Amino acid sequence: MTEIEKNRPLISFIIPVLNEEKNLAETIRPLKSLDWLSKEIIVADGGSTDQTVAIAKKWVDKVYERKPGERNKSIAENRNKGASLATGQYLFFIDCGVKIQRFPDFVREVLKIMAEKSKLVGITSELRFYPEEESRIDRVNLWVINTTITNFNKIRLGAAMGWVQVVRMSAFKKIGGYNEDLITPEDVDLFRRLNKIGRTMTLKNFVAYGSAERYHREGWPKMFGLFLINWFSYIFRGKSISKEWKPMDKE
Repeated sequence: MTEIEKNRPLISFIIPVLNEEKNLAETIRPLKSLDWLSKEIIVADGGSTDQTVAIAKKWVDKVYERKPGERNKSIAENRNKGASLATGQYLFFIDCGVKIQRFPDFVREVLKIMAEKSKLVGITSELRFYPEEESRIDRVNLWVINTTITNFNKIRLGAAMGWVQVVRMSAFKKIGGYNEDLITPEDVDLFRRLNKIGRTMTLKNFVAYGSAERYHREGWPKMFGLFLINWFSYIFRGKSISKEWKPMDKE
């Protein structure tokens, strides 16, 4: 084993950001608390105009920083930029503001299952909104989304939302990472392509909590409509209908 391999972190946490000064520290804190884990934390900035980059530099190991006035063309590109700085065996993509239930246990379970199942190349979690934001109709609709994602992974179609995606570095490189030309569903596309070289799964009994703001602002009918038209455009045309997909809690 070379010195580089000996010092290689087990997990590279990658947080794609754009003007996230209010949420970034809160997202990083649980990652840094994993003292038992060999890790690195990477923030990939998409061209923030607030204090996001300055905060990141105080907290994390590596920051992908853009030139003044430069903006990312998609969150897929942002995630790829973060991955380009990573050296871990596993890439752990987590969106800013997302909180994972029993986070240390989730990380341990991911590592355990990945070690046991050599053909497993991607893991995601179930999704919920923050408890203080989640309504009854939200719970029903999220159940539909979680069930669909879980079943797609079981039958090797592959699916995940970008809130949480854990991928073997070797598999990520083999498929060429995220498709940067997709505004959405770049997250589903990644897991679909991963299923061509291995297996993906939803890790049950663990929940990633995120903001309901966009869903409440736009409404579920519009959100499901956007999902569907972009999905069919992706399947039949290989590209998105949407020209922009903003962060969860941004106007």
